[in-house]
Amino acid sequence: MSNRIRNVLIVIGVLSIIGFLTVILVYPVDRYEQVRCREQLKAIGYAVQVYKSDHGQLPHQISVLSNELINPDLLICPGSGHTVGNFSKADSWADYTFIDWFTYFGTNSVPTDYPLLYDHSLSDHDGEGINICDANGYVHWDPHAEWLKKFAVRHSNYTIPIPK
Repeated sequence: MSNRIRNVLIVIGVLSIIGFLTVILVYPVDRYEQVRCREQLKAIGYAVQVYKSDHGQLPHQISVLSNELINPDLLICPGSGHTVGNFSKADSWADYTFIDWFTYFGTNSVPTDYPLLYDHSLSDHDGEGINICDANGYVHWDPHAEWLKKFAVRHSNYTIPIPK
C-alpha cells in the first residue's frame, strides 16, 4: 500500500473518530446522522483532492475514487438507510450528487465556493436540509437546500440537480 493511500486512510479514520466522538458527546440522536454525513463528505472531498493531486485533474465521477476512498460505505449517507453497491457503479447508487465541473469549464480550476458534492435527497435528513462539500473541501449545512437553489438560479447555465 502506498504512503499516500495509507495517509488518506489515516485521515479518514481520524475524521470519523472525531466526528463520532463529537456526536456522542454533544449532539442529540437526530443530529447524529447529519454530522456523520458531514464527516463523510469531508472525507470524500479530501479523496477528490488526492485524486486531483495524483492524476492532475478532478475526477469526472465518484466511481473513479475507489483507490482514494477504499471504503464505499462513505458514499452512503447515514440518514438514507440505503445499502452499498458495486464501487464501479457508484454513480448510480451513491447518496451524494457529484458535479463534474470539468464538463463546464474544460479545466480543473473550479471556484472554491462552487458545490462539488452534496446530499442527493432532502429526505436523508428528515427534509430539513443537505450537507454540501464545496470545491475547496469545506462542508456546510444548507437548510432546505436554499443556498443550492439560489446557486442554481444564479448559475442557470449549469445543470445543478436540486435535491427533493
